[in-house]
Amino acid sequence: MPRPDENFADEVAPLLAEFMPRQRWFTGDETPTRVDVSVIELRPGDPEEGVPLLAWLLVDVTTTDGADATYQVVLGGRSATDEANFMHGKGRVTVGELHGLVLYDALVDPALALAVLGAVAPDEKARVARPLLVEQSNTSVVYDERLILKLFRRVHDEPNPDVEVTRVLGERGFPHVVPQLPPLRRDRADLAVVRQYMLGATDAWDLAHTALRVVLTAPGPERSVADFTAEATALGDVTARLHLAMADAFGVEAGDVDDWVAGFLAQLARLAEHPPAHPGASGGPRISPSDVVDVAGVAALYHDVGSVSDAGAAIRVHGDLHLGQLLLADTGWYVIDFEGEPARPVEERLKPSSPLRDVAGMVRSFQYAARTALVERRRDVDEQVLALADAWEARVAEAFWDGYTRVEGIEALLPAGEADQRKLLRAFELDKAVYEVVYELGHRPDWVDVPASAIRRALAPVA
Repeated sequence: MPRPDENFADEVAPLLAEFMPRQRWFTGDETPTRVDVSVIELRPGDPEEGVPLLAWLLVDVTTTDGADATYQVVLGGRSATDEANFMHGKGRVTVGELHGLVLYDALVDPALALAVLGAVAPDEKARVARPLLVEQSNTSVVYDERLILKLFRRVHDEPNPDVEVTRVLGERGFPHVVPQLPPLRRDRADLAVVRQYMLGATDAWDLAHTALRVVLTAPGPERSVADFTAEATALGDVTARLHLAMADAFGVEAGDVDDWVAGFLAQLARLAEHPPAHPGASGGPRISPSDVVDVAGVAALYHDVGSVSDAGAAIRVHGDLHLGQLLLADTGWYVIDFEGEPARPVEERLKPSSPLRDVAGMVRSFQYAARTALVERRRDVDEQVLALADAWEARVAEAFWDGYTRVEGIEALLPAGEADQRKLLRAFELDKAVYEVVYELGHRPDWVDVPASAIRRALAPVA
């Protein structure tokens, strides 16, 4: 097997420049203008023992819009002649060929995935590695159906909020977070963490879609049995208990409407400045932010929030709460992924905010679930089916709010008046939808109309 030389970092950089824009965890779809590679660890491998190369890298990039970012990439390398069968069907995770080695994402290789576990959690032993092949902003591997490793793709020079919050809440006995081991850290940056794998757990997104398939097809009596309202009520309860635990662990301060509006406008500015995006599988011209969002109309609604008389409290929040972040296991509901919204700056993710930010995230997720369920039906969608989807969305949002507000003590964190609650919640929902448009333009342009349609609905005149 060929061995990498001392120029490996420089030689692999052009390959990574083409590889990373094809990955869900990379922001944007354009080749970065700068790629600098730092090698954390380089194991040449052993051809006689059939051990592939392992290259653990940090990649500093500058994107076409001038933004700088650091990504973590772990590569495997196998002989281009001897290991052709291994690479069959792995085109998306193949980086390219260098000095007779085919380079690829190491976490799809069970042997290398076990080596990564050994580096992150050296006291844990496993026999079988199963990569999770779903596209996410990070990458996960399950070991022996007992442990799950999460490799953070976007790396910041500070502790990762997902690691920090899970640790603090777990130490305080909050029962709705997954137990975790100490993370792999480089200087101040968290690179990866291993947690207990919740075998048999199902996330709320899948449960919601199961319900929607019945709701959109079954007659009335059957429809009411599987409409997800009971689950939505339970999710509201867990979310309120999470907020009370976060307030106790990280503190409470007075809400600042002006600061929140400034954050809304900053996110809106990111949308206005976002470069046009490739439409992906749908074909056609590039999608520009102005094509899908009335920026001036959104800004006008934000400024109206200034009339709120009671903002309620500001606490550390989840920051990216949606149906996919809640798991139902035999032992109850678990909240995961406290990293916050990956397209927002870290300093914004860590700032205390209204608990209504997370409530808004769940409300937006109900709309995503309903709209993607309609897409599943392809052309079998008429006005009646659309009305069923809209009614489901409204019904489960109401159930979630009912479960949330029933929890004793949560009222102390919310605005006192119902009108102020509604106005702030609407603003946070709109901010979330704007964020989603930015995210979809950078990652899944074909999905951009899901949040854009919610923004149009919010701006439509009240009949």
